[in-house]
Amino acid sequence: MKNFESSILAYFKEKAREVTIRELVDQFDLNRNTIAKYLEALVRRGDIEVRNVGMSKLYQISSRISARGILRLIMDPACIIDSERTMISYNNAFSEFFSLQQNSKKSQTLQKIPEEFNQEDLCDAIIEGIQGKKTEEIQKMKVSGRTYVLHIKILPLILEDNTFGCVVICRDESHVQKLSIFLEESEGRYRAIVDDQLDLVCRRAPDLTLSYVNKAYCDAARRSIDDLLDNRLFPFVLTNLSNETKSVYRQITEDNPNIEFETKDVSSNGQVRWLQWKLRGFFSSQGEILEYHAIGRDITSLKRCEEQIRIFQQSLEYLVQERTHELQESNQKLVEQLMIQEKKEISLKERELLLKSIFNNITDPCLLFEQNDNGEPSRIIEANNSACHVLQYSHEELLSMVSTDITTDNYWNEYLNSYANLLAENKHIRYSGVGKRKDGKIFHIEISAQRFKIRKKSVVLMMGKCPKE
Repeated sequence: MKNFESSILAYFKEKAREVTIRELVDQFDLNRNTIAKYLEALVRRGDIEVRNVGMSKLYQISSRISARGILRLIMDPACIIDSERTMISYNNAFSEFFSLQQNSKKSQTLQKIPEEFNQEDLCDAIIEGIQGKKTEEIQKMKVSGRTYVLHIKILPLILEDNTFGCVVICRDESHVQKLSIFLEESEGRYRAIVDDQLDLVCRRAPDLTLSYVNKAYCDAARRSIDDLLDNRLFPFVLTNLSNETKSVYRQITEDNPNIEFETKDVSSNGQVRWLQWKLRGFFSSQGEILEYHAIGRDITSLKRCEEQIRIFQQSLEYLVQERTHELQESNQKLVEQLMIQEKKEISLKERELLLKSIFNNITDPCLLFEQNDNGEPSRIIEANNSACHVLQYSHEELLSMVSTDITTDNYWNEYLNSYANLLAENKHIRYSGVGKRKDGKIFHIEISAQRFKIRKKSVVLMMGKCPKE
């Protein structure tokens, strides 16, 4: 039986038009009553529908949905209305939304449609749905004191008793409506901000026609917005690709959605203007280009600065070359002076070594003292071998001592009273002194002293002659 029903449905689909019982009898070579029973079963299942024309019945593939189990498949509030505009069934979401009482766990009993449905346009849409017309519309509806924005979809149904009806599906889109209003307001604010921008902004469709330009773009292009929109105009010339402006847009791919380039144009008064562009492509989830978005910024001042910098750099390079030549000449002279100075220093070192050798080979004790501002000898800065031998100190020890370490306190006071002033007057003096060895023994010595300058410091050279013991 099922195979035969499938054959009948296949025949309906092949003809794609209304069919009579007589045509089916001739096609399948069966009696009229048998064909009628099959057709009645298919009508009850909702696979086909029948239309009475006079005494005849015309059958065709059903454009309606079967009411069997449809409410279990719909999550939004939904109800089924029969040809008498009576609500014969509804789902739990519908009863909760419209605060209807459920009389049993099974399908709800026959009820009148909710009072909220008593809107002229909605009632007309329900009647059209019963007659076989699909309808979708947005309705504002007040339910339980609260206003909702509902997306109402009405679909024609064929009911279990082979009569016509419809299903009404209500989807709450209040939040979508609020979001839509918010988006419209945001779009308005965005356009207001973009229109006030000094940067040039434009958007192009995939075929490169302009779909949006701001005021700055129109002013820069010296055209009105009506001249630009819906046209493939490229009012600016590329510097790197000549007039092949379209090629720049064709470089935009999903993997490379951003490109930067520059344009240059000359105004009627001969002024050159440079623009830097940032171009971005927007793609669908399937990788198809949806729109191009370009933002241009006037960089004429920057280009002029770059040109000035280039000129300054060339001038600087010339000055550097000149200065380098002068420095090379100065360095050459300095090297010559350094060589002369080095020779002098070598000569001075040789003299210093010679004098030091003579100083150490003097048989009499010799000491070199610093002299403070009061004319008093203080730190020992040099001593010859004879002085180290007489005083019984090493050379390093003497250089860490002061003059008071090698004489007595009484003699030091006598020296300050008698001879210090004479040394301060740059006189060569001779006097008898008293020395003190490392072991503490006192000895008398004849001293000859002379003051002179070494590197702007006053020093005293003292030579002594010890009496023979």
